[in-house]
Amino acid sequence: MFLASSTKPIDSNLSSLAEQIEQQNPGLSVLAARQFRFAIRQTPLEVANCEPREFNVLEEFILRAGVEFEPAPTLKELADLLGLDEIFVKTAAATLVSLETLEVAENGQIAIAPQGRDFFEKGAVSRSQIQSIYALSDPLNQTLTFKFDALVAESVNLPDLGDLVSLEHKFTDLADLSIAEIQPLIQASGLGIHVPENGKIVSKCDVIGDDLDIWQTVSIFVLLDAIENKTTIQVRQGKQILETASNLLNELEVQQKLSLNDLCKLTPDLAQQESETIPVPKNQKPASKKKRKETESGNK
Repeated sequence: MFLASSTKPIDSNLSSLAEQIEQQNPGLSVLAARQFRFAIRQTPLEVANCEPREFNVLEEFILRAGVEFEPAPTLKELADLLGLDEIFVKTAAATLVSLETLEVAENGQIAIAPQGRDFFEKGAVSRSQIQSIYALSDPLNQTLTFKFDALVAESVNLPDLGDLVSLEHKFTDLADLSIAEIQPLIQASGLGIHVPENGKIVSKCDVIGDDLDIWQTVSIFVLLDAIENKTTIQVRQGKQILETASNLLNELEVQQKLSLNDLCKLTPDLAQQESETIPVPKNQKPASKKKRKETESGNK
């Protein structure tokens, strides 16, 4: 049998999840479980992105007239030719002028703008816009993601994991990143504003405000594997296991840069006591220290 949860340093709100882990994993015991807070960094950004915009039928006709008619017609002549009120043709022409594909003289005569012929042949024009987004740098999971909406800073009354572990951001300063480095990160975040295969390109990214720390909650479990006779640290958010964070804490513990006693109030005596009571599945024996030493010597 395992030791009762009440005798182990397990936060009360994690006891049911600890029991579930043990039930689903025979031979595995939760030695300790504790919740912490840690800060992710939120940075406000302004990005310039462009995307293709197809011409409508009237816009395409006006551009075609500018390319193929000699001499180029006036807006009134085009309206008469199409049997439309001149206001419709003027409105469409004004849009093309704003897209830098058409020029209109004072007498109303049209002319293709320098890059207008290219756009006409492609059937679309590149339209630019400015958008606000937010970068979220997570030092525990070593990620940099982007969102349209800002996260709200809220108070979290839990121990700060940063007091026990040195958490460093993968990217120290966003302003130091080139646009070529930022583009794939924005694309991976799924915002839909940088999709090169669809002609959508983020061409500029500027930091427009101060960083803001946003508290996140994580649960840390210390697990004892009876078959391997070893303990491991597992980090979760809800029921999701955070592999990168788990690997980081396990590595720090191996390097003796992190104490299980400091992390989860887990003493060596308690771990030893649990290892002696945990059931081992039939036909499998826990690896002894002597056996492990022999194996390590044989591999040298």
